[in-house]
Amino acid sequence: ETLTLDYDAKYWQQRYSLKDSIPSFLADVASTILTTGKYLIVMRECGHNVKVQVTENCKLRSFGSTHHHRLESVKAAYDFTSSELLNLMKEKYDLIGKLRSIKHYLLLDQGDFLVHFMDIARDELMKRIDDISVEKLQSLLDLALRSTAAAADPCHEDLICCVEKLPLLKTLCMLKDLEISKNVCGSDIPEEPMSITGLETFSLSYKVQWPMSIVLSKKALTKYQLIFRFLFHCKHVSRQLCAAWQVHQGVRAAKMKGTAISRSSLLCRSMLKFINSLLHYLTFEASVIEPNWHGMHNGLLSAKSIDEVIKFHDLFLVKCLRECLLLLPELFEKVERLKQICLQYAAAAQRLIPASVDITKAVISSDEDSGLMNSLQSFEKEFNSELQSLGPILSSRSQAEPYLTHLAQWILGIGNQQ
Repeated sequence: ETLTLDYDAKYWQQRYSLKDSIPSFLADVASTILTTGKYLIVMRECGHNVKVQVTENCKLRSFGSTHHHRLESVKAAYDFTSSELLNLMKEKYDLIGKLRSIKHYLLLDQGDFLVHFMDIARDELMKRIDDISVEKLQSLLDLALRSTAAAADPCHEDLICCVEKLPLLKTLCMLKDLEISKNVCGSDIPEEPMSITGLETFSLSYKVQWPMSIVLSKKALTKYQLIFRFLFHCKHVSRQLCAAWQVHQGVRAAKMKGTAISRSSLLCRSMLKFINSLLHYLTFEASVIEPNWHGMHNGLLSAKSIDEVIKFHDLFLVKCLRECLLLLPELFEKVERLKQICLQYAAAAQRLIPASVDITKAVISSDEDSGLMNSLQSFEKEFNSELQSLGPILSSRSQAEPYLTHLAQWILGIGNQQ
């Protein structure tokens, strides 16, 4: 069973294990010997010719060698194999370059390809998940990649489209190693609407070959995908609100002062500020992904073994999941509800505003204005209520979760403008 198919990375963790009957004189170095052997097997499976340089520390001069000398010999063998494998992964397989490429695409470090993709794939993504053609999405993704700066990156050919069957929160609950499963997985999970589409379930994956799958296991890729899905849907909400804002700009010639449309433009601006503040917090340099990436990158440069690389990489992913609110169910559900209100408002604004304005006369009829005002007040009340309830939660949680302070400042700033 390969790591690319095994979520729990059992190949690396369980395929090779210690037996119960370990000689007593090797008991305290048994795990080191096991790890050394695993490293040697990986290199041999990669076709790498391991040339062991025999030093004085490596030699066991006689069966009666001292315990201290045995420890030195095992440590010397471990240091050599871990260094050799790490160099192989970094140089021949470009480990850091591959991780940087995944950051570009799955963490939206370079988003120009995604803008183009969302434009040309809009109709397909709006379908229900059972009606979506993954093959068509893949061809559209390939087109978007070839048409943008991503074409210069040879790793872009390793990107794969996929459409998940479950909403994001339910997917999180299925992953038993994530803390969220202990908190919200149960009967309290809200039911998703039957009309769930590709916009809620679209994801990207990445072709990973051996031995890169030791680090980029299915488990690690799944965590990248969870973050991608959240970022992707936030981008979708922002785009829909921008479209609604453009509708408002299209009727500026009409006499809008004191009308529902004038009030709607203020609400649209607040919603845009909310979603763009969230995206800024998630993706820009001073907040979540960038500082955590730099921390991991420094760790990878100082790592002495592949196991240390795996540890730094997994720590990076868990920190990003948590700081992206995906492991904080109370906050996550609030944000999801706010996003849903924004989408409902954007759809209503794009439908109702053009129908209520007579552009030729540059006026809005009183009847249309009254109907629009009723719809607007409902969205306005619900959005402000959810936003105001989010502020105190962020403020209280920021004491235990300091990274939320920045997001709280933005959110409370929006609330104070209402």
